[in-house]
Amino acid sequence: MPEIKALRGASPKAAGGDRRIRRSRAALTAAFSELALERSYPDIGIRDVAERANVGRSTLYSHFSDIDDLLAQSLEPHLSTIARCSVEPEMKPELKLIIAHFWDQRSIARTMLRGAAGVAITRLLVRHLEEALLGLRRAHKSRSSLPVALVAEQLAAGQLAMLGTWLAGRAPAPSGDMAQLLHRTSYAAAMASL
Repeated sequence: MPEIKALRGASPKAAGGDRRIRRSRAALTAAFSELALERSYPDIGIRDVAERANVGRSTLYSHFSDIDDLLAQSLEPHLSTIARCSVEPEMKPELKLIIAHFWDQRSIARTMLRGAAGVAITRLLVRHLEEALLGLRRAHKSRSSLPVALVAEQLAAGQLAMLGTWLAGRAPAPSGDMAQLLHRTSYAAAMASL
């Protein structure tokens, strides 16, 4: 099993209110996104991102532990939306947009769901799911003895397996239908855990 590193980009210090920090992080994630559209994920290096963002490698490492951490953090808004779909009774339009975007970028997305990048993405999704599930339990005054971490791991594994199979073309479906399926199954599993 691959070692799971802490995500440096998720630290409060790195996400602080300092305008220079926000500007550097934005430049780095924008540079990474541009490179991801031009190259395959394994061909993107730390030096490439730092050069594109016009910052030093030490600046990059002060915000992100490695390229996989940068990937996970660049997907953070998408992963947050996917996690929230697990606890909301109605599907939000943003989920359809994200799933359609994943399909449009499926050659990149398929690569990113595997290996060390997949581990980093999974960890960030699990963290978002834990937060969402804790909120759901509070709202429903749940007395469940199931550990939230266990439920979050199960949901993340299911969501990512479903997306991976779909993006690989092994289970063709329109992106809107995929978003509905992701929402319904995730919400049902989250409610069953109460």
